[in-house]
Amino acid sequence: MGFKELFGRFSAMFTKKRVPAAADRNKSVICSVLKQILPPEQKLTALEIASGSGLHAAYFAEHFPNVSWTPSEFDKSHWPSLLAYKEDHENMTDPLEVDVREKVSSWTNPPVSGSIDVMININMIHISPWEATQGLFRTAGELLTKNGFLLTYGPYAKNGQLTPESNVNFNRSLQNENSAWGIRDIADISEEGKEHGLYLAEEYDMPANNKILVFRRNNCLG
Repeated sequence: MGFKELFGRFSAMFTKKRVPAAADRNKSVICSVLKQILPPEQKLTALEIASGSGLHAAYFAEHFPNVSWTPSEFDKSHWPSLLAYKEDHENMTDPLEVDVREKVSSWTNPPVSGSIDVMININMIHISPWEATQGLFRTAGELLTKNGFLLTYGPYAKNGQLTPESNVNFNRSLQNENSAWGIRDIADISEEGKEHGLYLAEEYDMPANNKILVFRRNNCLG
């Protein structure tokens, strides 16, 4: 761990910034994938759905100064942390209050249709009802530019199989906590994407039995 990261953690102890352990662990590996697929100099606009503490948005803002990062979060208890991270980054905007299950037209100050180059959603799909995933893809279908993409991160089943056993146990604990939650199958998520003109373009295996899925516009559909 470098001095800059150590200093960031130390300073967070004395501000409203929260440092969730899972986000702190996965931020760099997600960033490494973004570096493979984001143009390095092109000016872009990014929207994160379900930002939580804001740690991811701030970390990505630091590593991609060419991108304007807008976090969003429905739970206002996260906003003090989001706003504290935002103060450190000129290319990070104030958060939007977003319940992704609701149509974009119902949001306060929503982005213009077709204006978002990158949408990111980290560790939401398995700890929310299926309606949230449907809303995520509906939102992506409305807001993404022609060449935009949606990146999701988390645990997934594949072809009806959920592995390894730790993910099976994790899924069981999720459903015991809330029967509407659970690890989703990539096939079901992909079908939802198709409903909104998005196709699964790339799949990356990540540490701790997670994956990154990248959905892009199917421009053949217009």
